[in-house]
Amino acid sequence: MPGPRDPSAPLTVAVTGAGGSGAVTAGLILLEAVAAAGLYGLLRRSAGPQIRGGESAALLRFGPEPVHCAGDHCDLLAALDWANHERFADEIPLDADSLVLTDPTVGPPSAAVVESDAKLREIGFSASAGERDGGRANMVAVGAAGALAGLPLPALLDAAGRTLSSKGQAVVDAACACIQAGHALTAPEDRLREPGPPPQAVPQRWHINGNEAAGLGALRAGVRFVAAYPITPASEMLEWLAPRLERVGGTLLQAEDELASVNMLIGSAFGGVPALTATSGPGLSLMLEGIGLAVASETPIVVVDVMRGGPSTGIPTKSEQSDLNAALYGL
Repeated sequence: MPGPRDPSAPLTVAVTGAGGSGAVTAGLILLEAVAAAGLYGLLRRSAGPQIRGGESAALLRFGPEPVHCAGDHCDLLAALDWANHERFADEIPLDADSLVLTDPTVGPPSAAVVESDAKLREIGFSASAGERDGGRANMVAVGAAGALAGLPLPALLDAAGRTLSSKGQAVVDAACACIQAGHALTAPEDRLREPGPPPQAVPQRWHINGNEAAGLGALRAGVRFVAAYPITPASEMLEWLAPRLERVGGTLLQAEDELASVNMLIGSAFGGVPALTATSGPGLSLMLEGIGLAVASETPIVVVDVMRGGPSTGIPTKSEQSDLNAALYGL
């Protein structure tokens, strides 16, 4: 049966729901709360294969020491609904030591959850949110999941204020009211970790995603020219690099297409300026001839491939290894 976890070990918390349910926003707030509590965290986001929206999940692993990878077990799952939840069965491994929070108004849990023997707890996310002006079920889930994961209520409220500040004070106030309600709906015996004392001073932490980290690595490695054509999900790296590259004397150019960008890289590198482009499956396919020229002429360039679901158009929201095949063999 689930019970208190070793406070020195990482804890894995997941939030899932249909597109528009706010599962990812809930994960971002929990990540902010982890930082406010003086802990380290790693957040992964996953979405369904639909071009527009679809089911989504936020998977957070955190603890008192730096977290370097995803875990092989999910301690706590807050399911806002069960729409296509089975698609996350492999990404959110549950077992008899897992605790699942479910809203009784959204129907029975998915077969994968039932077969896992995870412990189920019904919490009225929707009903509680409906009792408050502007209330959202995902914010009630933040409060409940945060309480059971041992995150202090002040850290959760501060995180909501930071994450939602651009949406206006009314939204922040409604979110905080829902978080407090969700926090109070949990049973003490279900807590996986007791909340620790708030840190005297919140230590500074890196708050950076993978694309941004790749951009930082490029700057520190000496890249001073970037030519690229915007494409999801690589555009995030280019947006991060654009103002920062200029500060170190470099240049970022938005090319007319991927073919032009890779050839600009070859010219830059041949002239002695380390160069980089970032793309995804369709763009990588278009660049292959230029990459072949770089190989034949022994001109070093850096091509960052932020993978989609295939070496060509593929699926914009899911990743797999077929891009790796294209990168290695040009297929």
